[in-house]
Amino acid sequence: MIVFFLVFTFIITGMHCVCFWQSFGYNTLLLKLLPLCVSLVFMILISTTRNYYGFGASYINILIHSWLGFIFLWFCVSMLFLFLKLCRLNLPQYFSLITAAILSIFAFWTAFKTPHIKEIEIKNPKIKQALIIAQISDTHLGKDISPERLKKALQKLAVYKPDFIFFTGDIFEETQNMQPYINLIKDLKAPCGKYVVSGNHEYYGGLAENKKLFKQAGLIDLDNKTAESCNLIINGVSDIPDKNFLDKLEKQEKFSLLLSHQPKYFDEVFPKIDLMLSGHTHAGQIWPFNYFVALRYKYINGLYRKGGSNLYVNPGTFYWGPPMRLFTNNEITVFKLNEN
Repeated sequence: MIVFFLVFTFIITGMHCVCFWQSFGYNTLLLKLLPLCVSLVFMILISTTRNYYGFGASYINILIHSWLGFIFLWFCVSMLFLFLKLCRLNLPQYFSLITAAILSIFAFWTAFKTPHIKEIEIKNPKIKQALIIAQISDTHLGKDISPERLKKALQKLAVYKPDFIFFTGDIFEETQNMQPYINLIKDLKAPCGKYVVSGNHEYYGGLAENKKLFKQAGLIDLDNKTAESCNLIINGVSDIPDKNFLDKLEKQEKFSLLLSHQPKYFDEVFPKIDLMLSGHTHAGQIWPFNYFVALRYKYINGLYRKGGSNLYVNPGTFYWGPPMRLFTNNEITVFKLNEN
């Protein structure tokens, strides 16, 4: 943890220096010290308010993470302007700040929109009755996402009357003061069941505590387990997987699914399952961060097909960290399963 903190501090400080010096220069002592001072204040705030739940906690959290997203965009634009300068195309220094501000405003607007519903039809001869399944992923419920926002999203989903609802990890960002969110999830109607698997943030926040929240919300915990309902076989794997469970998966006569927070197992399991549902990547969330995500994950967003099997990577029902989405969207995915 200490090593991560030091590396993160170094990166943040470097980004601030590039942004401020590219936009304002460093001709005076004040300009030389300003990015260092801002970096220091930022690191103090992000460290000391992490477990703060007092007055204005949600607004402070949003403010800190907003600055993180803004400085990332400002850094990317500054690097572009420096490259253009090397190509002998000199633009006014402050243009990078203006461009980053415009992009940030658009990113804030996109992130705060109610998740849109994406409909996907999947046909398979194994499906004996038409079913509607919904996928919710990476909600990161807590200080950044209010219960009112979750309520609007779930009301939008309720119109589709899903038979199943699958939560593919990173549901609760916190474990305190979560009762309003629990009540909303518990009230969701899904006659064939509401299932959940853990994501990496469930481990960060304490897996045992998060599993208690799952149970209180009426979700069926499917970590390294298999269930059957409404003629579907549903397998689930935890974010720290049980490899024996994955190895023992077998191709079924009935339509089978695998819920896995991360999409990295698809190449391993695709011959054994018909549909895999994942999240985790947020589709990069803030462009151009998606290019960095693609260096680690082969599948980062949308529908993929391989050998008669399908993988869907949900870009996140909400967001994590900066309340910003640039060229990505909040999404709840609705699948209509029909016989081929």
